[in-house]
Parts: sequence; C-alpha cells; structure tokens
Amino acid sequence: MKELAIETLDLQKSYGTIHALEGISLGVPKGEIFGFLGPNGAGKTTFIKTILGFIKPGSGSVKIFGEVMHPGLKKRIGYLPERVNIHPFLSAFEFVLLSAKLSQMTGPDISKKCIDVIEKVGLAGKENIKVGTFSKGMTQRLGLAQAIIHEPDLLLLDEPGSGLDPIGIKDMRELILAEKKRSGMSVFINSHRLLEVEKLCDHVAILNKGKLVAAGSMNDLTKNKNQVEVVLEIPEEKVINYLKSISSEFGSENNRVTFVPNESADIRKIPASIIECGGNILKYERLSENLEEIFIRLTGDTNNEI
Repeated sequence: MKELAIETLDLQKSYGTIHALEGISLGVPKGEIFGFLGPNGAGKTTFIKTILGFIKPGSGSVKIFGEVMHPGLKKRIGYLPERVNIHPFLSAFEFVLLSAKLSQMTGPDISKKCIDVIEKVGLAGKENIKVGTFSKGMTQRLGLAQAIIHEPDLLLLDEPGSGLDPIGIKDMRELILAEKKRSGMSVFINSHRLLEVEKLCDHVAILNKGKLVAAGSMNDLTKNKNQVEVVLEIPEEKVINYLKSISSEFGSENNRVTFVPNESADIRKIPASIIECGGNILKYERLSENLEEIFIRLTGDTNNEI
C-alpha cells in the first residue's frame, strides 16, 4: 500500500446543529496532487483547518505522514489560506524572510532563497515594494511564496486561484507542477475550480454538505459508470424491457435510451441481444463523464466556476 501524506479516520466536526464534517475517512497518497472539491459551504476549509490543527475535531483522527500533528511536523507543511492577510507595511522580501524564519530556516543564503522564491512566483523586482500596494492577485502570489520558501513535504492550498486572472492561474498551475516534479512533495488543493483540478490532480475527492460523496483517481472517476446510450429506430417494448432487466440505472426519452448495465451483464453481447429482441440500432455508444458532470451529478450544484 502506498504511503499516505494525509490520513483521516471518521473525522467529525459540528457547530451547534450544523454538521460541517460527517465521518470523513480519506487517504491522500504521498507524492501526488490531490484535489478536494465541493460547493461553497461544503466543509472544505473546515477540513483543511482540522488537518492543520487550527480546529479541534469533535471526534476522529488525523495523521500527517503517519504521525499525529506535533510542532516538529508543522515544519514539513506549507499552507496557503484562501484569504492571504499580510501586514501592509512589510515589503515582499520582509514578509517572505519572516516566514522563512518562522519555519526555522537558517544559513547565510536565506536572503537569496527569499529573492529566488519571490521571482519564482512572478514577483521579480517587487521584493522591496510594500505589500499594502499589492493587488489581490499579487498578494496571492506572495502567499504562495511563503508557503514554499522552506521546501515543504506537504503543500496545502485553500482556493489557490482566488484573485488571480487566467494568466496568474496558469502560472500557479505550472509552478505547482514544477515544484512537485522537482521535490516530489505532496500537494492538497481545496477548490471549486473544476477545470483547474482536472488539469492538475492525480486524485480527487468530492465533499457535499459535510459528507464525502466520491474519492478516487482522476482516471477512475472520469471513466464513468459504464453508462451506455442507445438510439433506436423504434423503441420496441420488448427491447425496453430487456434493457431495464439488465440495468442498475435506466432512463429513456423518445427513441433515446441511457442505462448502466448491472455487474452480471456482458456489455459485449448487449447490441446483439437488442437486435434479437427486434430492435434496430441507430446509435450505440459508451459514454464518459468529465469532472464537471460528475460534480453536478453528486452535488446538484450548477453554479461553480469551471
């Protein structure tokens, strides 16, 4: 079994009568980019803050690299919050240097490393400018700089694209991929930007109303549930009854039928069986879902950025 960067078991958190997290058991493989999706208010930020120890769970457990959180473990973690708040009178360099020292970085080259990481996030030449003059996108880039300055083993990103324009989002995606390739670090991304997650992530989990409704590799989730679409010349009753009898899910509209064959059905023999029942097939296609379609099917949410 592959080593886990994050492991939670039956994680619960409530605020009065509101259940923010309901029994979340999740394993995030080490060295991979993991996307944690959900509508606004699904419990994503509560989950990430619980992992970091900012919030105490009602019950359940959290382990990072197989250990319960302790001060020494925090040095191996980089964190970019959804809202980056930096003292406006600090320069970009001063902020990153402070972050490096808080992460217990030492050595004569620490200043050079700060300058290098500021350039890496796209703020070259801005190191001596006060953060109070920065745009939201520039502040977000600087927030990423403080999250990676100490070369963490685990990078936690809460809505990393917040405030970034399309070029900034592309830059951040490329930087995350480059850092993961260079150091092999594990990356956990909270987001509702489905397109970015689909481009970036190896594994995905979907949270809805505090409950985990799906988890798996991108390939496993997007290869669908073996859904099949058939368009018939005439929807003969015998054909319809046959398809219903072999389906775990079934739907029809006029002469178009969609169904998910049950486990005992031999998918290869279905077209021949339709013909034997008197059906004339105009179209037979195995369908696939993209991440957006899966997300909407599982959460019922049609108002998320893609």
